[in-house]
Amino acid sequence: MPTWDKILNEVNELNPLKVVCKYISLLSRQTGRTTICYMSAFTVIKPPVPSPFHSIIDQDIQGLMTCSKSVNKEGLDLIIHTPGGDYEATKRIMNYLHETYEHIRVFVPHMAMSGGTLIACAADEIFMGPYSSLGPTDPQIFLGGKYVPIDAIINEFEAAFEEVSRDPSKALLWNERLKQVPFGMRKAIETMKRNSNEYLKELLKKRNCRDKSDEEIEVIVKNLNSHEEHSSHGKGICLRDATDLGLTIRDLRTCKELEEIVLSIYHSAIVLFEKTIAQKIVINNKKSKYINNYSGK
Repeated sequence: MPTWDKILNEVNELNPLKVVCKYISLLSRQTGRTTICYMSAFTVIKPPVPSPFHSIIDQDIQGLMTCSKSVNKEGLDLIIHTPGGDYEATKRIMNYLHETYEHIRVFVPHMAMSGGTLIACAADEIFMGPYSSLGPTDPQIFLGGKYVPIDAIINEFEAAFEEVSRDPSKALLWNERLKQVPFGMRKAIETMKRNSNEYLKELLKKRNCRDKSDEEIEVIVKNLNSHEEHSSHGKGICLRDATDLGLTIRDLRTCKELEEIVLSIYHSAIVLFEKTIAQKIVINNKKSKYINNYSGK
């Protein structure tokens, strides 16, 4: 497998984008399937950029549509590296992929967090290695200048109700703690939680876990969608944990040639991010591409 330094030398000799396209085309020739690389520079040390340049947003579907034109729709190999992003945009992207491709394999060469995990769950098969991480899918809302797990807010309300019921004098204290939560928010987040669980259940039934029982799928949903289960939205779910959880996972190491090409795509894309102003790329095996640049100017 070409190591980081060998990839770097190759990129130094050629245009970085050409190297990425080379390995994407190589994977497609190896598998006979359409190959699309969807990656962002969120793990690369660069000047800060607005979140949408790295996150999953509705605009990304334009890239996937561009890369899905005039290609084989029987099978898609999707290489993803993403921190996640907008929940509804992620759902629309997954619906588009389901409607477009008969069979989908998702490859995670490093990280597919939050919405990236949802995209992985939408695949028939997920390929991971010991270097790969999925992440919790528990819903978050923007509150007080940061993203907060809705489970944490629900738990706060429940704790407030219990304590005030026992000791009404604590009502003022809890009022101060909860006043930043807008009126009606509790009902909204409870609905969000319920809908999120139902959606993930249906998503898994469609492809990744279609051969599993409802009880088995319930276990997976409860784990992925639980803040308490993971304590942090950024906690990684490794190959072994994802396999033990019950997702349809394939170990990339069992096919060395496939592993080498996928990791070469990842390494060359990261070098591309380091050497250019590109922040997000969507590229297919026919060199169709959609690149999001940000210079900071």
